[in-house]
Amino acid sequence: MCVLTEELVLSRCRATSLDTIKHINCWGMGLSDISIVQYMTNLEVATFSVNKISTLKFLSFCPKLTELYIRKNDLQSLDELKCLQQLPNLRILWLTENPLCTDNYRQLVLNLLPGIVKLDNVAISPNLNNQASLEQRRKKKSQRPKSAASVDSSFSDAESIIRKSVETPIINAITALLPSLDVEGLYVVRGVIDRKIRNAERSEPDSVSAS
Repeated sequence: MCVLTEELVLSRCRATSLDTIKHINCWGMGLSDISIVQYMTNLEVATFSVNKISTLKFLSFCPKLTELYIRKNDLQSLDELKCLQQLPNLRILWLTENPLCTDNYRQLVLNLLPGIVKLDNVAISPNLNNQASLEQRRKKKSQRPKSAASVDSSFSDAESIIRKSVETPIINAITALLPSLDVEGLYVVRGVIDRKIRNAERSEPDSVSAS
């Protein structure tokens, strides 16, 4: 196993500490362990092509990373790319010549990382970006039924409590509208209610002391 050490990093980057490094180039060094990168929190551009790297998990600690060149390594599964989902600034990824690169891997990569604008040195077309965005929306929609059920349940409990304590035309109108709202609408209503309750609770002591 060939390990990237702190001494080697500082020497190659001519740096005095790991957290000051913004660029690193370790092309073709036969590396299999790059765990040291987790301490390079200001890293922006990383070149690890032509090595023996099998995991990307340590790169998830580099939130400023914008470019990653890691072609021709030993990345076996697309699940490794989930580690890169924690990198909001990642725009350029060179991944080709890894075992995970099957026939349709490009679209799968974009589904996981829709922020990428250049993959394997090829600019991403708007169509591919749109497909990736649609896939993200489909995944969110597929998660909605469970969320909607929990939201509907909480509103149902609140509705029964309200109706037991107060019956007014306004409350009846509000509760009648709830079934027609989608998940986003329910969360908006709940947010408004929560804010009004907090404001009412904060104002209560003042009104009591004033009386």
